[in-house]
Order: sequence, then C-alpha cells, then structure tokens
Amino acid sequence: MNTPSTSQVEAFALFTQAAERYCLGLSNSAMRSYALKYLAFLQAMAQGVEEEEPKNGRATSFDCVLIRSYLTKLYRDMLNDHAQRAA
Repeated sequence: MNTPSTSQVEAFALFTQAAERYCLGLSNSAMRSYALKYLAFLQAMAQGVEEEEPKNGRATSFDCVLIRSYLTKLYRDMLNDHAQRAA
C-alpha cells in the first residue's frame, strides 16, 4: 500500500483550501454547484479513485470550461509543484 508523504498531504490540503475558496466565491449557484462537483472529482483523482467527470448540469458549457480550466491548473500547479520540491 502506498501512503502519501507529509508534503503530499500538505499539498492536497492547500489545493483543497484554495479550490474551495474559489468555488464558494462564485456568485452563480449553478456555477458554484458544478465547481464543487468538479473539485470532488479532482480530489478523488488525487486519491487514486476512478470517478466519472461531472456533467455540466445547469451551468453553461462555457462556464464549465472556465471552471475546469482554473481548477485543473490549480490542481496541477499545487500538487505537481510540491512533488517537484520533494524530489
């Protein structure tokens, strides 16, 4: 079994905090709902859990593209940055 290192746990926590701030700061409820679902998807992915990417729901396709882009970049930047510093 592969247990995460302290720096991985810290990176995951920092990502989650930053992503939650972003999601909860969205004023449109449909966008906020989609963003929180996409955040849960990224968290599952970080933990190695296979999960289906959430559907757009009530948010527009354009809004979902922006949300996915922002959260995916945040995910890559925060988790990959910590992994590179630990190496």
